[in-house]
Amino acid sequence: MTSVNMSKKGFVPLNQDEIKRLKSFLSELETPTTVTTSLAYSKSYFAQTHLHGENTSKEDESLILPDLNLGTQVEAETRSDNVETEIDPKNVETRGDNVETEIDSEKDGNVGVDVRYGKNLVYTRKKNIIPESTHIHESNPTLHEETFLDPSKSSDSISEFSPVQALSDRKWKQAMDLEMEALDKNNTWELVSLPNGKKPVGCKWVYTVKYKADGSIERYKARLVAKGFTQTYGIDYSETFAPVAKMNTVRVILSLAANYNWNLQQFDVKNAFLHGELEEEIYMDVPPGYREDIAANTVCKLKKALYGLKQSPRAWFGRFTKVMVGLGFKQSQGDHTLFVKHSKSGGVTVLLVYVDDIIVTGDDEEEQQMLSQHLAKEFEIKTLGKLKYFLGIEVAHSKKGIFISQQKYITDLLQETGKTACKPACTPIDPNIKLGNAEEDVAVNKEMYQRLVGKLIYLSHTIPDVAFVVSLVSQFMHQPKEIHLQAALRIVQYLKGTPGRGILFERNGSVGLEAYTDADYAGSIVDRRSTTGYCTFLGGNLVTWKSKKQSVVSRSSAEAEFRAMAQGICELLWLKSILEDLRIKSDEPMKLYCDNKSAISIAHNPVQHDRTKHIEVDRHFIKEKLDSGLICTPYVSSQGNLADLLTKGLNGNNFERIAISLSNVGLNPPLHTQHNEGVGGCNEGNPNAAIRQIGADRNEGGISNTPPHAQAQWG
Repeated sequence: MTSVNMSKKGFVPLNQDEIKRLKSFLSELETPTTVTTSLAYSKSYFAQTHLHGENTSKEDESLILPDLNLGTQVEAETRSDNVETEIDPKNVETRGDNVETEIDSEKDGNVGVDVRYGKNLVYTRKKNIIPESTHIHESNPTLHEETFLDPSKSSDSISEFSPVQALSDRKWKQAMDLEMEALDKNNTWELVSLPNGKKPVGCKWVYTVKYKADGSIERYKARLVAKGFTQTYGIDYSETFAPVAKMNTVRVILSLAANYNWNLQQFDVKNAFLHGELEEEIYMDVPPGYREDIAANTVCKLKKALYGLKQSPRAWFGRFTKVMVGLGFKQSQGDHTLFVKHSKSGGVTVLLVYVDDIIVTGDDEEEQQMLSQHLAKEFEIKTLGKLKYFLGIEVAHSKKGIFISQQKYITDLLQETGKTACKPACTPIDPNIKLGNAEEDVAVNKEMYQRLVGKLIYLSHTIPDVAFVVSLVSQFMHQPKEIHLQAALRIVQYLKGTPGRGILFERNGSVGLEAYTDADYAGSIVDRRSTTGYCTFLGGNLVTWKSKKQSVVSRSSAEAEFRAMAQGICELLWLKSILEDLRIKSDEPMKLYCDNKSAISIAHNPVQHDRTKHIEVDRHFIKEKLDSGLICTPYVSSQGNLADLLTKGLNGNNFERIAISLSNVGLNPPLHTQHNEGVGGCNEGNPNAAIRQIGADRNEGGISNTPPHAQAQWG
């Protein structure tokens, strides 16, 4: 056991009866699954990453209570419900309110075990790999608790060992040989002598175990990766930027596919980066494990891109773009990852690429088959069939339309944060809470907080009702406090109650564009900047939304709303450009709904010039679009403004009504609301001029925690 320092004044020794009661109390805590721990801030809170191929073995933080030899030598101080023990400072590490002590436990046969003393609890921590069947359940996780992560829950798991060790293992040697065969088949390099004055780039092997959804091993994969961090700018590479598909574009394509009943197909490019053509002269070391019988000073002169090189993404996308243009496709100016081809018969084929994942849709099935054949000739393509799972987003098809969600991602997040048994929250944020810097609050682990918020940001791609609060908690990434972490965990609690919520793209047979804009005037207590919120609909389906703090301070609510209107118009114009590339046109003006009459008046008339000089550019921009007939700005009541959810926290009833309308417009047809034709209204008599409104009678029978689309059976 560790040495105990009894010299500190104020410690009262425990008698034998008290020691027996303490040991009896500790023996009742031997079952780790029923113990609520109080841990110090841990760097391994989110040790499991959401990125494929970065998962390593985790720590088993099981509360294994040791057989403590508490004798008369131990002196302790009892304060209310706390038991504190003075430890030898040479072996102690203090974190927060807890004391952690390393113990030399060779006598007990335990290696690498440490003891922590916290509130009413003494336990040990032992490092080992968690088996697939191990699950640690936390009854009520708090700010200071660690989570217990299972590597089998990720699709990838990285193993770290040398190539010499890998070559001695049959399965890893086979994986390495397959990678080398693929590189040789692709003519990736040629062996040459290193020229004078040139410095080769290093390389290494990355070994990955691919897991199936049920946790079983799918295959062993070895990847040769260049050490791009050794490259020099201007010599080994220049430009590195490569575009990826916007999630907004993905939702636009899904909405069009639902409205036009297009077939959605998915493809995957194997070893995508290896197809990129290099413009620079790059030399690389011979791969480890294959250097035998190779002459000294021999290196690989790269002809094609390799994983790890800084210019590999750009080289791959350049090669892919060249192939698509050669096949007669036109690159969209609204999103460079979107390629469109119109046939002479009037059909259209649409292709969207995200690195090596490809979505193909359209109404020209013959062109789609030809495209698949051409891609197979140029690259090694894996046909995945009907689109079901794309970038962590689940896609379900039914007669009503296309539904997207991230239920598996939410389930994994709940397990990772230990919130699987938590009480669900009805809203993602308390409307009475205003988050600030909280300088005097307790600081939390920065890396852990950023990891959690990053996962929540990705979840907001299919759950717009958390967009505002996710934007809010992301403003404190640089110095997170306890109150910020609790706000982020509240979002997780909300997701616990709505894991199946997503967005339904219904077959409405329409391609009209409309947007809702709103602003929360001076909502930030840090700098009093306002928050802009807008959401846009294509054919009655929600496709884009945003909640963001404005870049400047607005001096009035009308000014804040006016800036939000300008942002909404920009989004509508972008959507219009995408539709124009697809040759989809609508004769009706785009509708921009706003609940501020002053902002609408300023947009239509040059009123209050002295008070609007500082927003003159936005005013002229909006006025130009109004005069051209591209948009109209009807008034909508604050209660009917769907963007209200994107600017502030709402109470349960209002929040649930708007959340369901945003994610499930088709299943819950909105009611019409009062329309003021006198203020910026659209053409009178237009049947489509009625404004989407959330009816209060929708909740007469109560709102179920599970949305209707989550209860439906999807094909």
